[in-house]
Amino acid sequence: MTHSLHREGSIESLEKDYAVFIYPARGYNYKGCVPKVRHLVEIVYQVGPANMIATTLRKNMYSDVTPEEVLGSIKEGCRVFTVFNSREKIKSLLQGFKDADQGISIVVSGLIDRVRDIAAEVGLDPHTINLSLGIHGGTEHLPPAEIRQFTTMCGHAMVSPKLVEDVIRQVKTGKIDSWEGSWVLAKPCACGIYNPHRSQELLEELSPLYVVTRW
Repeated sequence: MTHSLHREGSIESLEKDYAVFIYPARGYNYKGCVPKVRHLVEIVYQVGPANMIATTLRKNMYSDVTPEEVLGSIKEGCRVFTVFNSREKIKSLLQGFKDADQGISIVVSGLIDRVRDIAAEVGLDPHTINLSLGIHGGTEHLPPAEIRQFTTMCGHAMVSPKLVEDVIRQVKTGKIDSWEGSWVLAKPCACGIYNPHRSQELLEELSPLYVVTRW
């Protein structure tokens, strides 16, 4: 899915960032998909997601929603968007999905060579690959690259650059810690793929050095 393809940052940082979508297909396997999707979400919880949202509930993990509420909300056609913060977790997840064999489409987004290696290790052969070609046009109007590391983790642009700058200021001045700041940034994400664990590392790396500039 294209809204997960444009995450920015260093290779070292993006190696800890994998978005996964559970995607029933309209007109193909919507009917009867509820127990299948629910089982896949149970596997997600067993592995330990960094964030997640179900389209039937529209609340991510940082909006005071419980796993029971998420599982109970799943209805016909429900799609689930989630993100994981390590290679080990994504490999475990894909192995669990393969073993479950529910017949529901799974989309994995991450560094292309890392995702292909993990899929091969699990014995999966992706049938479709989408690649981001970067940003073109009036890029001078964009926020700085260090801010885009945060904002591009929400595929629907619900994490404001100004909110990122404010959180960096608060972490830098000791008003909140890096995890509290990441929680603030994750909460507005409407697609459930903002990765607060990666965000915490970015805040700890950036906040001591960051000087806010006008853009």
